[in-house]
Amino acid sequence: MAQQDLERIEELPTLPRFVQDILKVVNDKDAPLPDVAAALAMDPGTSGRVVSAANAAFFTGYQPIYSVDDAAVRLGLNRVRVLATTTLLSAQFQSCSCPALNQGRFWRASMNVALCASKLGNYVPLETETAAGYLAGLLHNIGVLANAHVFPDAMQRALTADDRDDTRLAEREQRELGFDHYQSGSRLLASWDLPDPLVTVVAHHADPDYQGDWARLTDMVGACVDWYRAGYEDRPTRRILRGISEPKLNNIGMSCRREDEQLGTFAEEVAGAA
Repeated sequence: MAQQDLERIEELPTLPRFVQDILKVVNDKDAPLPDVAAALAMDPGTSGRVVSAANAAFFTGYQPIYSVDDAAVRLGLNRVRVLATTTLLSAQFQSCSCPALNQGRFWRASMNVALCASKLGNYVPLETETAAGYLAGLLHNIGVLANAHVFPDAMQRALTADDRDDTRLAEREQRELGFDHYQSGSRLLASWDLPDPLVTVVAHHADPDYQGDWARLTDMVGACVDWYRAGYEDRPTRRILRGISEPKLNNIGMSCRREDEQLGTFAEEVAGAA
């Protein structure tokens, strides 16, 4: 394939208006929980998944709940944001014919990075509001989905090797496609008119030496990706985390490890519906 094939990423449907409206409310850090619940109620599928997560993926053994309002109170705003946004975005990629792409594993990693970024964002100075961290984390590898849907045969070959190293995946994509998921993901988000910080993070989070616009946000998401791959062990080496104390990082790592299995449960549910 040639580099100009990258333009075909823009053939993916634009985000429906109702999805944009829901995401706008869900991703507003100042939106109260009742407003978030009301926005989610606009889409029965999304609200149902959030209620399901509140009942099963996170809080088994609790009294069952039946409303988005109760789910929002039980899960907390950050979890609601991640689960709802995952459900809304996964619905845009229902026609995947690339069996090598494990969507359960994909969304589990994406949600882990998102929640890790939402925690770390409280302790590092960023160029934008801290709420941008979780959404950038959730979207950091969206180009993998985009490539698999637009170029399923080439991505099937690129993904066949059992290798979780995105750098090596990018090399295989370059060989098969002429570009990688960092390029296609950032192009997709730009075509969806999402904010520049998100586009930048998707394009550059794998580069620890990136020094351009939104470098601190980009480095933080890159740190979350590295940490998740390492099972939240050891201290990420990214420069953005140098000011966080060892005990604080240890606490954040333990919190992320506790949520990983629960996120896996929800990710499999999302993948099964795709």
